[in-house]
Formats: sequence, structure tokens, C-alpha cells
Amino acid sequence: MTKPTNPYAQTYSDFLSETAEHQLVVLHDEGLYRHLRIQKPGTRTWSWDITTWPGHLATSGDIADGYMLTRELDMIEFLTISRRSRDYYSDGAPSIDVRYWAEKLCGGRAHEVKKYDQHVFLRHVKDDLGEHEDLGGEAQRLHERQLALLLRLHELRGLDEAAMQERLRAHWKKELSDIELWAADDLSGEQFEKLDSEFAWSELADGPVSEQSPAGCAAEILAEARIHADGEHEAREWLHENSETFGEDTWEWDLRGYDIHFLFTCYCIDLAARLYREHQAQQVETLEAVPA
Repeated sequence: MTKPTNPYAQTYSDFLSETAEHQLVVLHDEGLYRHLRIQKPGTRTWSWDITTWPGHLATSGDIADGYMLTRELDMIEFLTISRRSRDYYSDGAPSIDVRYWAEKLCGGRAHEVKKYDQHVFLRHVKDDLGEHEDLGGEAQRLHERQLALLLRLHELRGLDEAAMQERLRAHWKKELSDIELWAADDLSGEQFEKLDSEFAWSELADGPVSEQSPAGCAAEILAEARIHADGEHEAREWLHENSETFGEDTWEWDLRGYDIHFLFTCYCIDLAARLYREHQAQQVETLEAVPA
């Protein structure tokens, strides 16, 4: 079964690169009162502390600094990723519900960890274009089927693709009507029936064939969106100016993404919880190994 792509793949890759040699240091461990430090031995660079007390978990350090989450009595237990959710994504990242974790931030900080993200804006634009009646995937497939039908029509007449392109150019210059472009009077009944069964003539013929493919038009619009993607105000203005394409409801689009610092914090908490559970398991094994 193919694993899904991690939406935060680059952030996770950077996190793995910077924490490959990190280890757990247990500074305090008394029930729900814990002080855990995760660091590369000999340096505090890219290190962080996890402090827990009943109903709370706080992070501090060189990264993951200044966050506090609350929900259950044991927040380490609450935020521990299940074994089934580990290695969930194609890059080996765990499945963390970032939105859900953000909701557990104290002091209403859930809204602070999201900010305008040009990648989110462009993804909205791309997704909307993909579903667009005249520019999306269905429109592109229809366009390609029309061209294939026209080519087959010309082949039956003993003509080649160059001849078809010449007729299309005349069509786009309005020198050839839709009816003339699709004229099939010179075909035998058998030839026409074959065309109809192979291409569904009634669905494709008798209509205009656009000079530029829907995919090409969509690509141009997406390229223009990239030019206006630097800031949210500019992106919103561009969407408004292109309301004929995207509709009037783009103001409802959430163009924000999770701040990289919070994403790092989620990965920091996950790694700390995993190392702490491994530490607990080792302690149990040590105790069981001691002769009675």
C-alpha cells in the first residue's frame, strides 16, 4: 500500500538532519513531574527541554521555545504517537495531527501558530483550477479527445496531421466555422459509425476546439499567481481581480499554514515522548534483570 506524502516533508527532513545524534537526558522524573532534555552530547545547539506537570506540557530551549499545551493529566501519554501512526508517511514521518495539537495550546495561541503561506495560496489556486469546468482535468481530457477525433477524421480522408493543423488554424482565425471543421458528409455510413463508436462523436463534435489547451491556460494562470504570492494582501487582491475564474467566495480560503517553529515543536515533542518511553522500558528491563 502506497504511503501518503508528508505535507511538511522539508521541515521533517531538516529536523532529522539536525537531531540525528540527539539523546535524552532525564533531569527530573517523579510521576507527572518531569524535566527532560533532548540534545546532542556536548552542545545545546538545537536542543530543547520538555517540562510536565499535571495537565500541562511546556517546551523551551534553542528550538521549540515557549509553547505550553494542556488537555489530559499526563500530556506525555496524550501526545505519544501510536505505533500504528509511526512511519505513516512516505518519508518515514509520524502522523501528527498538527491542527489538533495546536488546539491544545494555552492562552489562545492556536491562531498565532498559523500565518500566510504562499504555498498554501498556490495549492488553493492549483486545486481550484484542477476542478474548473473550462480549465480543469475534465476539460483537458475533452480537448485531447477532440484532437484525437479530428486526427482520425482526417486519416479516414487520407490526410495527415499537418492538414488537420491547417484546418485548425483556419478555424481559430474564424475562417472556418464549427460546422465546417467537423464536416463528415464525405464519409461512408460505416466509417461514421466506426468513428462514433470509437470516440462518441455526439459528445465531441460540432463544437469549437480551443486554440490553447485548458492545461496550458491553467498553467499560465498558475504562473501569474506565483507572481502575486509574496504577501496575503497581494494574493487576495489578485484573487478578487480574477473572480471570473475563481468565483466570489475566495475570501473564505484559509491562506495560512503552520509556522515552521510550531512544526519543529511538534516533532520535538514526538521525539522526546518516544525517547522517554524507550527510557522507561529500559528501566523496567533493568529492574527485571536484577536477581531477587
